[in-house]
Amino acid sequence: MTVYTSYYRGEIRGEAVSISLYPPKNWKGKHLPLFAPTPELLKWWKVSAQDTAAQSEYTREFRKTLDSRQQLIQLWVRKQKENPQDITLCCFEKTGDFCHRYQVGEEILQELWGGEVGAAQLQLTLVQGKTNHPITYPPLILSLIEKCHALGYPVKCDCLRCGYYRVSLHGEDLGDWSELGLLAVLSGLQQEFYRGRLLLGLAAAVSG
Repeated sequence: MTVYTSYYRGEIRGEAVSISLYPPKNWKGKHLPLFAPTPELLKWWKVSAQDTAAQSEYTREFRKTLDSRQQLIQLWVRKQKENPQDITLCCFEKTGDFCHRYQVGEEILQELWGGEVGAAQLQLTLVQGKTNHPITYPPLILSLIEKCHALGYPVKCDCLRCGYYRVSLHGEDLGDWSELGLLAVLSGLQQEFYRGRLLLGLAAAVSG
């Protein structure tokens, strides 16, 4: 079986399972709070600026929540391996918008995750990086790359065979990063406070 992610009104493969803290009204499918944020985290997010800094903080805190549920998650994963039917984990945010479901799929359900339904259509051709073919990224990474480009920072992220990303800006190598590391780099490039420090720090690390 394969686990996919999507939003409630999006395309569903197999059985639809809600992983938002509260499913939609009249939801008739299963609800799996094991992968939902805590009420406290959701409340914090709603009153936050919901910018890249808030996204990074949310990601860190939600990872702590998932880590605290690790034993239950492992039991759930083992059970799903015996299930022949595909399932789609659903939340409210549309494909490409920031959502905890991507973190669940990419970090926790790697061996079962089939990706975001419809995300293969989200592609970005890196003209600035002189890439001759379109590259498909996870929705959150794609969104952050596009924002960096819009701010005048044509960052290039090449996916390596090992699963890491090789990052460069204006031809300068900024190192190889895991997906979490890449999210932090892309988020930092969008904030004036961190951008100068980040670029100087990366340049020093690379030259050293």
